[in-house]
Amino acid sequence: MSTVGITGAAGYIGQRLIVHLDKQDWCKKILGTDVKEPTVASEKLEFLKQDVRDPGLIDFWRGRNVDTLVHLAFIVDPIHDEAMMYDVNVNGTLNILQICDQLQVGHVIAASSGTAYGAWPDNPEPLKEDDPIRLFPPSFNYTHHKGLNERHFADFIERHPDVIFNIVRPCVVYGPTTDNYLSRYLKNLPRTVLIDGRDPNLQFVHEDDLAELFVLLIEKKVPGAFNAAGDGLMRASEVGAMIGKTPIKMPRWFMYGLIWLLWRLRIPTVEAPEGIVNYTMYPWVLDTTRAKELLGWRPRYTSRETARIMFETHGFPLAAP
Repeated sequence: MSTVGITGAAGYIGQRLIVHLDKQDWCKKILGTDVKEPTVASEKLEFLKQDVRDPGLIDFWRGRNVDTLVHLAFIVDPIHDEAMMYDVNVNGTLNILQICDQLQVGHVIAASSGTAYGAWPDNPEPLKEDDPIRLFPPSFNYTHHKGLNERHFADFIERHPDVIFNIVRPCVVYGPTTDNYLSRYLKNLPRTVLIDGRDPNLQFVHEDDLAELFVLLIEKKVPGAFNAAGDGLMRASEVGAMIGKTPIKMPRWFMYGLIWLLWRLRIPTVEAPEGIVNYTMYPWVLDTTRAKELLGWRPRYTSRETARIMFETHGFPLAAP
């Protein structure tokens, strides 16, 4: 029987994880924290409303025999208060690692991102878990923070070789309850922009498939990093065509400068800084062989099915198949 701690329990991944854990006989208790309350219900769930940066969080888990702590508490949507975003994403992570150290938690699972590899023109396609994490600059704060956290994870692993530590690196997460800047990205654009004419491969993972990966990690306790993506690839132009958007080619210098300006003018439809341009140009396709072979993970939904489900449930005007 296991007791699982979850930070970010009210997020779309955290809530799906609670739903999946609720069905597992081996899960006895879920001790979740967030700055807002989750809307899903479970008799196993005990919730504390508290900030991930608060060292006092340790008191919630102390003496509760937490077998696994899953760290999901991050600001995903880029915000203009970069110091605040850094404080939550990086310092909040350091606080959780410190708590895991003090409580001697034997199994830690931390959500990273496929974006942590960086969007570089020479990225291998696909990226495997042992490919280097090449820190992306602060021009895209979310991905920069993920890269910084990967360094902190590596340091923790080196100092605690006895701890089972997992790093989960998903591609774009879509699903019925997903609501972030990436789920709105295509809706905000009148056409699909192909920067410098590039039409990169994209992947999507369904929120429930990702939650199932976390469940398998908790259950099987196989250490190491794991990529997560639905099977199959879609070109950016194909994703746009799914919602009736035709492609248009734009030079990188123009799009980079335009987004730089509009982000600083706080135009509501521009929800990420200029660094996102690289992630729409260069491939960051993930290899999921490790999760399939070592965990038996089998995503139920392909990338294409996941995209269609997300568009259908979020009111996108779908084009005919």
